[in-house]
Amino acid sequence: MSRLIAVTSGKGGVGKSTVALHLAASLSRQGNSVLLVDLDAGMRCLDLLLGLSDSLVFDLSDVIKGEKNLEEAVMPSKLYPGVSLVAAPLSGKINPNGLKAFLESLPEKYDFVILDFPAGCVDELYEALPKYTEVLVVCNADAVSVRDAGLMGKDIEKLKPLSIRLVLNRADISYMKKGFTANIDEVIDRSGLRLIAVIPQSPDIYYAACTTTALPNRTKAQRAFERLARRILGYDIPLKYKKL
Repeated sequence: MSRLIAVTSGKGGVGKSTVALHLAASLSRQGNSVLLVDLDAGMRCLDLLLGLSDSLVFDLSDVIKGEKNLEEAVMPSKLYPGVSLVAAPLSGKINPNGLKAFLESLPEKYDFVILDFPAGCVDELYEALPKYTEVLVVCNADAVSVRDAGLMGKDIEKLKPLSIRLVLNRADISYMKKGFTANIDEVIDRSGLRLIAVIPQSPDIYYAACTTTALPNRTKAQRAFERLARRILGYDIPLKYKKL
């Protein structure tokens, strides 16, 4: 059975899709086959980040409606071998019952299936998640993002997923030291969520997104995503965030 990871956030603009993408890339570099599924109907972006927008023909709605099979909708990534994408529809909504059936019928050839949820409160799409789903809530260190992450975590907890963990994205230690944003301990306390990774603020991530290129190896951001992937794979990787 594939491991199912839902990536979500309380508010938009925190880098949720970027986290989903680079987690998938890091897992694939460690020998795993990863399927990314974009669930942000009308606001999809993973096809752009992967450089697949011009070659997409079918999307998740075609599979859910039974008009196409999964293999016809899956697009392999050239940027990140081992990662494939099923894009969200450009318009309309995703049928929750259809999503549930889709998740139940996923082939076992994928080691990981990563779902990129739209930002915001829990809706009927979350009801489609099986109990073995692992949830990553993404936030930044600003007060609104942290509060919304905590609220999101409480809503998702009602669904009793396998786990709920926090990814602090775009962390800037200099801002934290100056008191511009919450520090990492405050983020943990205020969100009430268990921290699994700290991803530093990085021009490399922004450049990769703007130029549709792969995130360079051995940068701070890439190493942070590698640590996240290894923790998910069960390795005991201490959280060291004094120097990001």
